[in-house]
Amino acid sequence: MDKLKARLVSLFLKLKGKTPLKMAQYAYSQTEFYHHHYQGRSLDDFDGLPVVTKYDLKGVSPFDLLSREFANKVFMYGETSGSSGSPTPAFFTKKDFSGLVTLSLLSPYSTAMIAAAKERRIAINGLTFGFTIAGFTFGAILQKAGFTVAQLGTRSTIATPERMAKTIVKLRPSAISATPLDFMSWMKIIKIDYPREYDDVLEKLKFLLSTAEPCALSRQRRIEEHFGITHINTYASVDGFVSLQCPCGEMHLIDNLLEIELYDGNMKKIGGYGTGRLCFTSLVRASTPMVKYLLDDLVTIKRSDCPYGYKRSIYPHGRYELSVDINNKILGNLDFEDIIYKHGLFLNYHVDIFEDKVVVKLEGYDEKTNCDLSGLKEEISAATGLDCQSDLIPSGEMTPYRKVRDAKSVVKVIDRRKISRQDIPVIL
Repeated sequence: MDKLKARLVSLFLKLKGKTPLKMAQYAYSQTEFYHHHYQGRSLDDFDGLPVVTKYDLKGVSPFDLLSREFANKVFMYGETSGSSGSPTPAFFTKKDFSGLVTLSLLSPYSTAMIAAAKERRIAINGLTFGFTIAGFTFGAILQKAGFTVAQLGTRSTIATPERMAKTIVKLRPSAISATPLDFMSWMKIIKIDYPREYDDVLEKLKFLLSTAEPCALSRQRRIEEHFGITHINTYASVDGFVSLQCPCGEMHLIDNLLEIELYDGNMKKIGGYGTGRLCFTSLVRASTPMVKYLLDDLVTIKRSDCPYGYKRSIYPHGRYELSVDINNKILGNLDFEDIIYKHGLFLNYHVDIFEDKVVVKLEGYDEKTNCDLSGLKEEISAATGLDCQSDLIPSGEMTPYRKVRDAKSVVKVIDRRKISRQDIPVIL
């Protein structure tokens, strides 16, 4: 049934969507931004059209990206967080938003989530409500699965970590949506402040849905093992990028939703598979047409033999401007994170790369933190070609987990070498 669903939706999207060239022509005719961006370019050659970067959008009115056709039909506005460069705006019609939520049912996890909602219908949406629409989307996804959702949000003086923890204890949800760092912080507070309630909270909790911050597969697995839950992590963007986490261990792209292009460090096109800088064109959502938009995450896209019928998998390595050229490889933040969490569950981490060594600071999670620092150092040394030093510090020294966080957890690896090409953003 899952394979059939995937095929039917893929066919529907193909019939409903446009070709990449048709979307480019549509954007040119319907928006102020693309009308100017494509001046002097042939609209019969998709490959010859220039990419759009977040820097191209700096100072541009969001309405310049809004399609005239949908100007009176859009009902929701959102932006990316803007934690590296200018925020990317996006308008959504009711059909856009409901379609985005309905696509969540394509997840092979959806059947188990619907069953969990029937058994215990309480869920908590702990994603921040702000410029991005992630909080609204995940609340709607939980509702679509049948949950009664407490729309709590976070990152405010009202929804403090301690109040979030207290509310989790009161409601005993079977599903929570949150960033991984927020979730672990809340559970840590519960264990300290409500020790008698902790085991029952975990017994009721079945699912964690996470997004908004990078999370390597190994980190996801450590969280699952430590808390005894199913952790579904999603790689997404407000401007239309959608992926599905799968029990097969991979993250899949949905066919006919996006046209994917990969570029190398010199902006030479690689193609649709391999490792490179991610550029996409939305083929379906036309209210804010995104054509050849350089999201500029470093990703690997490969063919998949998924038993659920998905044909392409994506692995994010982190933002390209934060990646590191070292040991004849390009390593993103998530490549370091993947190594780190293989060797234990940590609350947080930080990596500094010097000319002759790599220094890794690891923040323990709790008294049961079980880690193999020798194995961790060996693997990072093998990846970087440098000696690795590691330091395990007590929980709370790096992450003030009882305080409201005022920044995304983006900059984890800093290249301090003279040859560094990192462009460290201002964190919002």
